[in-house]
Amino acid sequence: MSNLLPAATFNRTSPCANNIARSFSEITTGVRDRARSNSQVRRHSKNAGGVEVSLWRTHNTFPKDEHNARMRAAEAFEHETKLPGKRNGALGGIGLDVLRCLLRLRGRKDGRLDPTYQWIADKIHKSRSAVVEAVARLKACGFLDWIRRCVPIKDALPDEQQSEQISNAFILLQPPSVRECVRRMLRKPSEFVRAVAEKLARQKKLDTATVDDVIAEVQCPELRAILARVRVSVDSANPPSGHTEAL
Repeated sequence: MSNLLPAATFNRTSPCANNIARSFSEITTGVRDRARSNSQVRRHSKNAGGVEVSLWRTHNTFPKDEHNARMRAAEAFEHETKLPGKRNGALGGIGLDVLRCLLRLRGRKDGRLDPTYQWIADKIHKSRSAVVEAVARLKACGFLDWIRRCVPIKDALPDEQQSEQISNAFILLQPPSVRECVRRMLRKPSEFVRAVAEKLARQKKLDTATVDDVIAEVQCPELRAILARVRVSVDSANPPSGHTEAL
């Protein structure tokens, strides 16, 4: 004879079991908990709309001719890093496809660039895992970086999930060798030539500037006023005629 109790004793849908499964806030407030998104927030995630906005403007906004030069330089980088007998270089064919997609997608005015991995995969007709690996190669080679982001959940109760993960903010970068290649393509002067030209321009401006020009370039109003009074005092002590007025 079996010693098992009747199955009704272990009914999981009994009212007592339901009361135990409910959360404390639902029992005290009488409001049923909402379904959680179960979106795990990754470590070092930043709140959306913060630091990525300035980085987008700094790194992701550039003219169309530089857009094309960057892509040609990336293709040259892929060719140079391809070893004999190997099919791909450091970036790989999918890496070039991902970079080309991101260059075309970036906002022309604000540089915004925050697609999901799945969106990129659908756009270039590749799998999501292949896109993830390609993005990692682009970052390792210095072509790309990203910022993990999250947003707060509206009207979240104290015991509920407070924030959820959203798509990363991508930053377009250039390795030193690629930056030099792009500079040569665009026929821009090097950093050394630009620095020398700026130094000569500043020296020429100082040689031809008058006292009023120097005072006018002072940013601080208080210091500008003090320098103006000193100039008046010096001019009164040393008149243009060379004769000091009689006291």
